[in-house]
Amino acid sequence: MKVKNRLLPNSEVFFLAILGIFFFVGFIGHLLPLTRPLMLFLTPYLLLLCGLIALGVSLKEQGRTILLWAIPTFLITFALEAIGVATGLIFGSYQYGPVLGSHLWGVPPIIGFNWVLVVLGIARFVRKQLHVRHPALGALLASLLCVLFDVILEPLAIRLNYWTWEAVQVPFRNYAAWFLISYIFALPTWLFKREETSIFLQGYIAIQGLFFILVRLGLAFMP
Repeated sequence: MKVKNRLLPNSEVFFLAILGIFFFVGFIGHLLPLTRPLMLFLTPYLLLLCGLIALGVSLKEQGRTILLWAIPTFLITFALEAIGVATGLIFGSYQYGPVLGSHLWGVPPIIGFNWVLVVLGIARFVRKQLHVRHPALGALLASLLCVLFDVILEPLAIRLNYWTWEAVQVPFRNYAAWFLISYIFALPTWLFKREETSIFLQGYIAIQGLFFILVRLGLAFMP
């Protein structure tokens, strides 16, 4: 009997459950002042490890197609972030803090990597779970969900010093840029010829989003 070269759905649920446990531990660790510095130190390493696993699953399913999309997406989004930090023209005036790891031209490389994962994971959710097959409409919905992801993340990221804004409020330009960038890079994912069956990346982005919501709510009641 031939074994398919992918994680079985039950296995994916199991590994996502393990991932959820790790993020729950991280949630508790962020709430406790004693362990919060350790959680912040581990943040870029956890994001890199989980992201590589999720991307690896996608590579098994769709092969070089993913790389042909992911590499330009990483390079261009990273370049846009670097230009944004240097000029303030794309997202608004902001600077990255030390939490997300070492900087290259003022930007942690993990940021470009997370752009790849967020856009791809949300686009897959729209295509597979919401069954939106029209590329333009699907990319539109995916980009709106990407903006929602950033809306959830921003207050927590600012409090934990992922990045800081020069303005008191997050500028509208930031969300407009998120929408346009997400749309541009989500749209080509509807051209992938192989149908993806894995739910791992979608699950990972959902866990990440839930983590941000819970930590944000928890820290609202903590010192």
